[in-house]
Amino acid sequence: MPGKVIQSLKKVQTENPLILIDEIDKVGKGHNGDPSSALLEMLDPEQNSSFLDHYIDIPINLSRVLFVCTANVLDTIPAPLLDRMEVLEVSGYVKDEKINIASKYLSPQAKESCGFGDSDVSIDQSAIDTLIRYYCRESGVRKLKQNIEKVYRKAALKIVRELGEKVLPESSAEFVSPPNDTSTVKGDSVIKYDGDLPASQSSNESSSSSSSLPSSSSSTPPLSSSTSSSASSSPTSTDSASEKSKSTGSERRTTTEVRKPLKLPKDLSIHISQENLIDYLGPPIYQKDRLYTTQCPIGVSQGLGYTGNGSGSLMPIEVKLMPGSSGGGSSILLTGKLGEVIRESAQIGLSFLKSNARNLGLTSEDHQDLLEKKSLHLHMPEGSIGKEGPSAGTAILVAYLSLFSNFRIRSDLAMTGEMTLAGQVLPVGGLKEKILAAHRAGIKKILVPAANKPDIEHNVPDSIKEGIEIVYVEDVREVIKHAFHGHPKILNNLDKLEMVDLSN
Repeated sequence: MPGKVIQSLKKVQTENPLILIDEIDKVGKGHNGDPSSALLEMLDPEQNSSFLDHYIDIPINLSRVLFVCTANVLDTIPAPLLDRMEVLEVSGYVKDEKINIASKYLSPQAKESCGFGDSDVSIDQSAIDTLIRYYCRESGVRKLKQNIEKVYRKAALKIVRELGEKVLPESSAEFVSPPNDTSTVKGDSVIKYDGDLPASQSSNESSSSSSSLPSSSSSTPPLSSSTSSSASSSPTSTDSASEKSKSTGSERRTTTEVRKPLKLPKDLSIHISQENLIDYLGPPIYQKDRLYTTQCPIGVSQGLGYTGNGSGSLMPIEVKLMPGSSGGGSSILLTGKLGEVIRESAQIGLSFLKSNARNLGLTSEDHQDLLEKKSLHLHMPEGSIGKEGPSAGTAILVAYLSLFSNFRIRSDLAMTGEMTLAGQVLPVGGLKEKILAAHRAGIKKILVPAANKPDIEHNVPDSIKEGIEIVYVEDVREVIKHAFHGHPKILNNLDKLEMVDLSN
């Protein structure tokens, strides 16, 4: 058969269709070939004017076809293939958008599919909001749809258990006599007659009965006279089988009553609210939005991360000081399923702090080791979830400085941004999702790279930014200034960092 592209052109009967290739990031090579090599020629505007399908073996012009590909991640797409595409990143839905989608589309569809129709059964907006916050933290609405359908199914089950059916059709089933002189069987149905069978039916039954009786032949021994006489005075073999089946209780049961749909009462009223949602879905999956709600301990800061499912999250960073090894050297222990890039960010933050320890008043001498005979342990909670990326650089530095200065960072402050060894703060991605996570967690102030300001102003809705003070920072001096507000020792020594050239 021709390939899928040729089949699609044949189906639409036009030379300029739109062809959607869904989840191209999951294309893999196998024993049948490598699809990505065919896609290279097909998606390249310099080559697709003479695309060769191996089945029909003639060149096809695909230059007027508009190809649209979707993917969840870009890492698994081969680099030559990705280079031929124009990447358009589509961010996830915000909470207000999810509420509108659930109220206008998902909830009515689930209600109709469960058989409620126009009855007074509904999910309040407060319940939908709780669903989004504590059950379905995702970029899309797939889990939200599944949970809404589950709520309506539980409501339908509750109604059936309370009302039920007065008489089940099976309870009115009666015994039906076996096929003899007053009934006959056709397939799986039983036809019962009040009187004698019709002539045609009777003749058919007689012929079938006679054909089913054993015929005498030379191979069959003749019956004795006593047996023959007793057989003539006893019921036929068919009647004997019928009586035997009755005695064993294997009679066919049937009913003519049709099962009817359960009729809902007119006064039925079920409203699922925030209070009784737990009765339908159980305890919330996400118990709270942030780990530290009152005040962060010493050595703890809060970063903002972008998770693999397309949503943002608050990312606490904990640092503890421990005695060093017996050899007198210092080391750093990193835990929390951290990737290579985030491990490098931890090393960069520690190196920057060591080189500027004297300027910040953390040591009394220029060449004094900040970790002399001591070790650091950096941990990021939720150890089963992998963490990767450079956006935690500023938060790691603040956690280090909080530990060595013995100062607590306010719990409603979060930050994101990559830092360099010279102290510059570089832009990061996923700002919309990160700010949404901060808004959900009740964060009042966030520190973000100044280079991300156009992205935030253009792509982040005002409803998400409402109630959050967004501070744009260019270097770590501004980060420390806002994070350690109220710590005179750090702020007074902050000006000494000007001796370090941060502009290069």
